[in-house]
Amino acid sequence: MAEKNLIAWSVDAGDYPASGEMEEKLKFLLRYAVLAPSGPNNQPWKLAVDGDEVAVMADFNRTLPHVEPTNRTTYMSLGCLLTNLLVAAEHFDLGYQVERFPDGVDAETIAIVKFRKGGAASPQFPPDLFREITERHTNRGAYDDRPIEAEKIDAMKKAVGDGGFRLDVLTDPDGRAKMAEVLGESHRIQLGNKAFRKDLARWIRANDEDAWDGLPGYAFGYSDFESYFGKFVFGTFDTSASRAKKEMGLMKASPAVGILSTDTEDKGIWVDAGMRFEKLFLTATKLGVRFDLFSQPVAIDQLRRKMAEILDVNYPQILIRMGYAPPAKHTPRRTAEMVLAGGGSRVVVVKRGRR
Repeated sequence: MAEKNLIAWSVDAGDYPASGEMEEKLKFLLRYAVLAPSGPNNQPWKLAVDGDEVAVMADFNRTLPHVEPTNRTTYMSLGCLLTNLLVAAEHFDLGYQVERFPDGVDAETIAIVKFRKGGAASPQFPPDLFREITERHTNRGAYDDRPIEAEKIDAMKKAVGDGGFRLDVLTDPDGRAKMAEVLGESHRIQLGNKAFRKDLARWIRANDEDAWDGLPGYAFGYSDFESYFGKFVFGTFDTSASRAKKEMGLMKASPAVGILSTDTEDKGIWVDAGMRFEKLFLTATKLGVRFDLFSQPVAIDQLRRKMAEILDVNYPQILIRMGYAPPAKHTPRRTAEMVLAGGGSRVVVVKRGRR
């Protein structure tokens, strides 16, 4: 039996209420939406269902002000959630229309999605990505040294597409080493900062902790005993040198390093980048390629500029370690009911016009 705080991953498509009302169907789709990735698994979202509409909102109480004051990864995480929602809608033959930032770019409502029966007029996603939503996970362990096949790299680049977005995949030792150096420097800067460590430490969990969010020690390979001290050690001591050494070694030894970049940048672009990243992540999952994710270098201006110069791009958005490895254990996830208005988490419902 699945651990209680992993139950969200056990959603069964066979339970879809095909004969139910639209609102019931949409609440079921949210079970897939909430399986999206997010920074230290902070799950910075709130959701509301109103008839045939879903409101996707940022939960700014779940952001990391000292880790990333711009909230860039928050908007990217919401984009990932939006992709999961739309992939599920297409699978269950629901059409949709997305209105972005209906109350302005500084408001908490990121999107209002209006659904209809009859399927999407122009599907945005390959139909075979749906089942990957429940299989996708971040793998922070060591990867096999066998190379990723060229056709798989091409498929991942195709998943990101173009139109101002770009995926670079570095497979040469020199390119991987350069990104490893950038990653190591980001750890030395950030983990050497007490405010940063405290901000991130609140999302570190013991392996047996009854929490629905955050990162249990097993996500980093810690034993149950070691995980009891993870939050204290992480928040109290400067472990930047050892962490940098470990992460640099893993990156150099991995067969590929990916960087998702954009030509321009604003909150809307961040949401779009998140949507494309989740499509990439689901595609990689289908191909058997594992990801480990790093936003740290992008949050530090001088390191982000260094990445941009190495790659000849404008705005790097996320650094990805890629390779082959056995499946890892999922991390906890709040259920759809917990993030809905009236659920286990406080949700502010945004109403517009008639709603």
